[in-house]
Amino acid sequence: MRVVIIAATPLLASGLLQALSGVDGWVVSVQVEPGDAYVVVWQAVPDGVDLELPPGTPAVLLGEALGDFVSAHDARALALLTPAATPAQLRAAVAAVLQGLSVRARGAAWSPAGPSAGGPAGIDHEPLTPRELEVYELLGKGLSNRDIGGVLGISAHTAKYHVGQILAKVGAATRAEAVSTGLRWGIIGL
Repeated sequence: MRVVIIAATPLLASGLLQALSGVDGWVVSVQVEPGDAYVVVWQAVPDGVDLELPPGTPAVLLGEALGDFVSAHDARALALLTPAATPAQLRAAVAAVLQGLSVRARGAAWSPAGPSAGGPAGIDHEPLTPRELEVYELLGKGLSNRDIGGVLGISAHTAKYHVGQILAKVGAATRAEAVSTGLRWGIIGL
């Protein structure tokens, strides 16, 4: 698998290259253009460089305020990591997107126009509220309404209301379908 690193500075590129080197089956390189990469690891490209990835190219994004790129990118798999990501987290994110999964590190947020708020680019859903995102994470862990309420300090009835709102906003008929959608869109993690 060909992994291409695109970074703002040579020093950052070198660090990312070192973090990803040595994984069996991965050919890692640093480039200005993604070319025919299987996955692109992208870290805050310098001003003036307009990065456009081929449609469907899996991407791992490191940085903050990348919502515009996320909204416009048509990835089959996408990972968003904070700048403080460890080499192990970076390798895990690359492995996940190579398997077609989308992941989001705790603390990494997409803009309200992007997937975390209502679905992939091009699908118009009402955005999820911060509380609904919290409930969604717990829903993804298999918690009941009563357990969600206990964790968040709300009643089971309020938790049920939030679950109903999530189902409606993501267009799911069941809790399992909502979790599947959330995992596919990268809204929630396991």
